[in-house]
Amino acid sequence: MQGDAFKYNHQISTKEELQLELDSIKKHYAGFLKGDWQEVKMPHYGPPIGHAVTYYSKEIILNEDMLSLGSLFTCFKGVDYKAEVYFNNVFIGKHEGFFAPFEFDVIKYAHQGKNTLLVKVINEPTTTGSVDEKGVHTVGNKIYAAGGLGYDEPIEGWHICPPAMGIYQDCYLEARSTLFVSDVFVRPITNESKAEVWLEIFNTQTNQKNISINLSLYGENFKDTVFENQTYLASTTHIPGIGDLVKPTDWQTKSLPMQYGVNYIKIPISISDFKCWETNTPWLYNLQIKLSDATNREVDKVNKNFGMRSFHMDTVNIPKGKMFLNGKPIRLRGANSMGFEQNDVKNKNWNQLIDDILLAKLANMNFLRFTQRPVQSEVYDYCDKLGMLNQTDLPLFGGLRVNQFSEAVKQAEEMERLVRSHPSTVVVTYMNERFPNAEGSPQRSFDNSQAIYKVFAAMDQAVLLSNPDRVIKAGDGDYDPPSPGLPDAHCYNTWYNGHALDLGKFYKGYWQLIKPNWLYGCGEFGAEGLDPLNTMLKYYPKEWLPQNDDENKIWTANKISKSQTNTFHYMWYPTQVGLDNWINESQNFQAWAMKLVAESFRRDARNVSAAVHLFIDAWPAGWMKAIMDVDRQPKKAFFTYRNALAPLLPSIRSDRNSFTAGDTTQLEAWISNDQNNIPLNHTIQYEVFINGKAVVRQMAKADILSNAPQFQGFIKFVVPEVASRTIAHVKLGVFNEQGICIEHNSLDLEVFPTFKKSTQKLFVLGDKLSKANKIAADLNYTIASVMNNAQVLIVDGPAEYEKNKTEINAFVKNGGKAILNEWPNGDYEIESNKFNIQSTIMGNYYFANISNEVLSSSTLKPKDFFMWYDKSKDYIQPILYSVIKAPNFKPLATSGLCNFAGEDPAGYLATGSFKYGKGQFIVNTISLAGRIKENPAGVEFLKTILKK
Repeated sequence: MQGDAFKYNHQISTKEELQLELDSIKKHYAGFLKGDWQEVKMPHYGPPIGHAVTYYSKEIILNEDMLSLGSLFTCFKGVDYKAEVYFNNVFIGKHEGFFAPFEFDVIKYAHQGKNTLLVKVINEPTTTGSVDEKGVHTVGNKIYAAGGLGYDEPIEGWHICPPAMGIYQDCYLEARSTLFVSDVFVRPITNESKAEVWLEIFNTQTNQKNISINLSLYGENFKDTVFENQTYLASTTHIPGIGDLVKPTDWQTKSLPMQYGVNYIKIPISISDFKCWETNTPWLYNLQIKLSDATNREVDKVNKNFGMRSFHMDTVNIPKGKMFLNGKPIRLRGANSMGFEQNDVKNKNWNQLIDDILLAKLANMNFLRFTQRPVQSEVYDYCDKLGMLNQTDLPLFGGLRVNQFSEAVKQAEEMERLVRSHPSTVVVTYMNERFPNAEGSPQRSFDNSQAIYKVFAAMDQAVLLSNPDRVIKAGDGDYDPPSPGLPDAHCYNTWYNGHALDLGKFYKGYWQLIKPNWLYGCGEFGAEGLDPLNTMLKYYPKEWLPQNDDENKIWTANKISKSQTNTFHYMWYPTQVGLDNWINESQNFQAWAMKLVAESFRRDARNVSAAVHLFIDAWPAGWMKAIMDVDRQPKKAFFTYRNALAPLLPSIRSDRNSFTAGDTTQLEAWISNDQNNIPLNHTIQYEVFINGKAVVRQMAKADILSNAPQFQGFIKFVVPEVASRTIAHVKLGVFNEQGICIEHNSLDLEVFPTFKKSTQKLFVLGDKLSKANKIAADLNYTIASVMNNAQVLIVDGPAEYEKNKTEINAFVKNGGKAILNEWPNGDYEIESNKFNIQSTIMGNYYFANISNEVLSSSTLKPKDFFMWYDKSKDYIQPILYSVIKAPNFKPLATSGLCNFAGEDPAGYLATGSFKYGKGQFIVNTISLAGRIKENPAGVEFLKTILKK
């Protein structure tokens, strides 16, 4: 048969036709490819996030010199997160965990000329869950907490928390002998003036090899030759087992040959009259090691820096938790770091890394917390050289997946091996912010404390086998206490209002519930302060900033990715108008918060460790709780924090921040000394200035303790009469025996003149113990015997209103003013005026925003309704427990229903009014009862809104 049925489907094509076919099929399969190769600069880090794979490939030219030594290692200082390594298309090994170095011998697969190294890097969701680029939230196995290097992308990357991926540390190929020193740890034993050299010697071949080790010890940053060319021959005695057969080798001494793989050797060395590594004098030694084979041929040579120092935590004597550096008490004062120092290393900007560490020292810090992740070895090297202590965290957050138990223990060992040679590393931790019941996912993670304690115990063994002297703080910011060791709780009550403990109680000197007889640490505290304007203009995307005057008038920080300023500021300070004002006010608040918290810790003898969150921002707008921006410009909080960490700190504490003429002040004077010496013949002096005149000056002998705070007494004076509202400037200083002020502190108090008795009459609907009657007692109004003889009415609750509704409405309609004071939550309607009262969110607020109209008609200031004293508690208490939703009310004092969602919580009132007839109803939720006598701004506020 003939015809089209027998036509061949595949014919010979010309070169051009074949290329067209190839182009066509390539288009079809393009979507199934992983992606195109791109040239990148190493180290390299960035998205994608979640389940992802990235391949890195490099052609390497090898010559005979590289191959002749006997082994060839591919070395990786850190790959995030999983790495599979291929050399010349042969799989040679894999590693999980982003921070630890690892290496593989590829000599069997290498050849002269062109070779190919391929690294498959695998990312996945974290154990706490992460959101991928498609917006899908998934919980995975990646052991990662929060805070890495970040990457240059403003929405997510600048925020440094996205768990991205990459070969983010150096990688290289290294030719070695078949016998070499793979690791050195010099363990200082200062109380015996000696050290132990822990050597790990690797043999890549199966035949055993005898060795000799030559040691020389010099000063690294000072001139000294401790010893030279000491030879050590590895040997041991064969000790028979109890009950074992007698063997010919019993009690014989024999040399120790190096067998296949890693061999462990410990060598004692004596260092008499050693120079001690201290934070101000970080003396380092350099140990030089030569490794020779049985023919006395040198096969390897390495050197190791170390410091002679001891650090321990007392867990026996009460109070437990005292820390000692070289036998002397120390309190860790410092900051969290999240990314800035890691980017210094990634960018090879060593001068910046030096500056960053020294900036911490300039701020009186003595330690950095490498928050929720170990960092690159170079960071530790410079901390060693510059005397900056550090705490290093394992990257666990909240809990641990059950299936990752062994991996987590392995990474705890890797962490210790990474940091153990560095004298600057004094503490390691395992888990940040551990939550009960696996934070609601017990089907995925260890769900109870006892299980986690067993994990910690396993990690302890891994760590202490690597370094018997390590101080371990199992938990940082423990939400399911008690964890083993030093209690640590985070405290964000100057930003996440209601967090940790009541702010007024904290300022008074209280702390969270901790284990009895222990000191405590606070690994995180902080508040947000916006970047300076020049930083915003230099880096921010255009859409984040106002482009004209009209946009500037309505601008809020919600424009900035991840910023919490607009959402939270209602709890702390007035709403601002204009970018400059927002920056200034946010930084003012941050500075106030850092002073309050840091000085409170300084006055508490139980606090042995505290760190502000954060120090330097790794990226523009990255984590604006930082007290220094990405260009190392200090925010105002940098200076208040630096002052609060002065080694010898005088401080003033007062629960009251305002007084009326005739009041007697009682301000606490303290001296907190973080030094281990007691200055002699020092005095403490204070003075109070009002309207430029000294009201009082006093001097006394300073009572200073070693490494502890001490109360000095009260600053008492009678507030004089003033013609108008003014400020009392209180200064407190410590003076040396020459009469020179070496440290000082100050506090400004608001002073009000005596309030004149009002000509208005007041009537109260409420029993004698009601809040309404408490307000009336403090207002200095004439109390009317019947309602119709009064101009002002205070109604204690909705029941009183309903019972007297007709009379009250008539009173207001005829020109009276009725205050509906602190009514319970609910929906209400008065003469067609509807309003709702509901509880505040995120705790009870310490601030209410006085309206511009009230401010303009009084002597009140915008921050007058902030941090009010409560005499019934004898410390500061919130003033706002509920807010009002009433769109048609006239605002007298405003607030917001704050939230984490990023939505603007505006539109709520603390006090508002509406007209009815000739008069007004005033609805108030501010806590005025029993408060306004000691907080005279409350009297001024009421008198202003009740004016005829």
